[in-house]
Amino acid sequence: MSQARPVTAGGPGRFRTADGEARPPLGLTPRGAVLLLVMFALAATAVYPLRQYVSQQHRIERLEAKQRALVAENARLEVERRRLQDPAYVQQLAKRDYHLVAPGEEAWVVTGTPPADNSRQASAADPDPPWYKRAWQRLTGWLG
Repeated sequence: MSQARPVTAGGPGRFRTADGEARPPLGLTPRGAVLLLVMFALAATAVYPLRQYVSQQHRIERLEAKQRALVAENARLEVERRRLQDPAYVQQLAKRDYHLVAPGEEAWVVTGTPPADNSRQASAADPDPPWYKRAWQRLTGWLG
């Protein structure tokens, strides 16, 4: 078993084994240094393709999600296209959107603001108010 000990004649940082061979610090031989450089070069050249691969995988996932959304939209539009083939549906849309009436019918247009129904609006707007509003309502007796 070889032991390393500092040698003053070789300068600081130089070691010798028990056999008397000079050894560089950290035990790195020329062969080890070349191997380290080769491993570093391989790792450095693998970073860019790996990054490209990951970014392309993310892009593929986004495009697949977009394609699924487009397929769903096409299915919805196909259903709407089939519904537009029905004359009763077209007539319903014409009455609702364009206020068209058939011969003999009367069209009524209601103007003005609808009457306010506070209890219905309060329950529709806030079905379950927070605890502090419920407590305040109980204390004041206000239901609105």
